[in-house]
Amino acid sequence: MKNLYYLVILNFLFGLLLNTNILFAQFEDDEFDLEKEEVICAPESLITVYDGYDYSGISFDDIRQWYSFGSEYYKNKNYKSALPYLWKVFVNDSTKYARNAVRKLADSYFQLQRADSTLIVCYRGLQIFPDHVILHYFAGFIQDNLGKVECAIPHYEALVADNPEKTEYLEKLAFLYYKQENEKAIEIQTKLVELEPTSSKHANDLALYCEYFYGAGGGLDAFKKAWENDPENIDFAFKYGKAAYNAGEYQAALTPLLAVIKKKPDHKEAHKLIAMCDESLEQYGKAIAEYKKILELEPDNAEIMCAIANDYRNLNQFSNARYWVNKALKAKPGFGLAHMIMAEVYESAVSYCQNKSNRKRKYDDGLVYEKAKKEYQKALKDPNYKADARRRINSLKPYLPTEEEKFMNQNRKNIKDSCYTSWIK
Repeated sequence: MKNLYYLVILNFLFGLLLNTNILFAQFEDDEFDLEKEEVICAPESLITVYDGYDYSGISFDDIRQWYSFGSEYYKNKNYKSALPYLWKVFVNDSTKYARNAVRKLADSYFQLQRADSTLIVCYRGLQIFPDHVILHYFAGFIQDNLGKVECAIPHYEALVADNPEKTEYLEKLAFLYYKQENEKAIEIQTKLVELEPTSSKHANDLALYCEYFYGAGGGLDAFKKAWENDPENIDFAFKYGKAAYNAGEYQAALTPLLAVIKKKPDHKEAHKLIAMCDESLEQYGKAIAEYKKILELEPDNAEIMCAIANDYRNLNQFSNARYWVNKALKAKPGFGLAHMIMAEVYESAVSYCQNKSNRKRKYDDGLVYEKAKKEYQKALKDPNYKADARRRINSLKPYLPTEEEKFMNQNRKNIKDSCYTSWIK
């Protein structure tokens, strides 16, 4: 009986192991299935009705005559009538007549807006004439418009290889690479900028590609060039200013951003970036003035009020900071950011007062930290700041009044230090 019990257990474990292996195999299969599917570019079949005709007994003169008839219809834009003759030429010839016939076939179907037939002709023709640029052009154009980026790229690569200075092809190929998330977009776009260095559009596109692949600030030089090529374009000026800010070039960012607001004084984002540059340069008074310009456009913007309060905190003007926090809370009651800023004002005040008197910690410092804690607790009610507020509360624990300090100060609650009482009510 005992042996039977062990046998059942072993069978169970073996079955579990087997099922686990099957499960893992399934995961591996699923993972394999999630890999990018192969894109089919050419039509499923390239066979046409003209391949089934009996062409026995035809001569080269027949081919020339068919080509003549087809070309005449084509020249007169009678594309439907041209098709049968041109197909007969292409199916039965491999010389210059076939090469010209397939070009006219592709163009005829294209003019008739028959995309599928155009692709059949293009891929049939490229099998025999792989360097036929007209076929590459039609195939690339159609694949691009069908949204098949991967299929369009080889054709535009062929077009660029044939004509390396054709800006139309370079621009399209760079964009297709960008859509495919291929960094070759930068290489191609750079060539385009070199060919037409005064083109703001080329420089701007290069900047966009650089930022996409290399991150914020990655397209700084290209954005700068785009703006310099077109200094009246405020969109280029703003993009350059933003890129310069993201790259940490705060002083350089101010020039284009100031040019933006000179032409468009109500450009709120430019005002905000100027203020942020000023903050990074520790020009907090200038930043406050810039933020106040935004408030002239958006009087109830509580976030901007908080930014002003924070700058006053950096200037150690704690009373002004508290004023703007209260103003923000009036505009947006319960705003977590306002409570976070107020808590930081209290924390900064402690550091300021200790440094001002060149002293160590006092009991009153702990009472001010308690005020900061209460502000963070209020911020907990705002879901957007809950996690950050909780973290900051935990970080304050070592600075709060200890039980010994409370005992020694008879559990005093009011703050006596003149550095605080000048503004803390």
